[in-house]
Amino acid sequence: MMRLLALAVMLSGCATLQPRTAPSTIPISVRSHNRSEVDVYLLCGDRDAEWLGVVGEKERQIFEIAAGRARCISGLNFFLVSRSRNRGYWVGPVHPAPGAAIALTIEKYAGLSTAASLIGY
Repeated sequence: MMRLLALAVMLSGCATLQPRTAPSTIPISVRSHNRSEVDVYLLCGDRDAEWLGVVGEKERQIFEIAAGRARCISGLNFFLVSRSRNRGYWVGPVHPAPGAAIALTIEKYAGLSTAASLIGY
């Protein structure tokens, strides 16, 4: 009986711990090796385009999106528009897990750019 009581006390103590809440935003870390300013758009599949901003030449920047955007079944895609060439390139899809971050690398030739989901950033 004492063991059962001790176990109940231990479990009730664990119940008072605060549950870990999911972050309300997803950070997108962008690193550009491009020689031009690049406009960065985020899409769910090929719909619901959202302009995130401009990344300068050879610059790093962090954008944030609502965590709800990660629920996109077809995956998140990026559309990159190089301002000097006035050309667009697709990157993705990325399926970030809850609590994950996204790393977007814009290469010198934007068509070779990559995006990856980072867990436990």
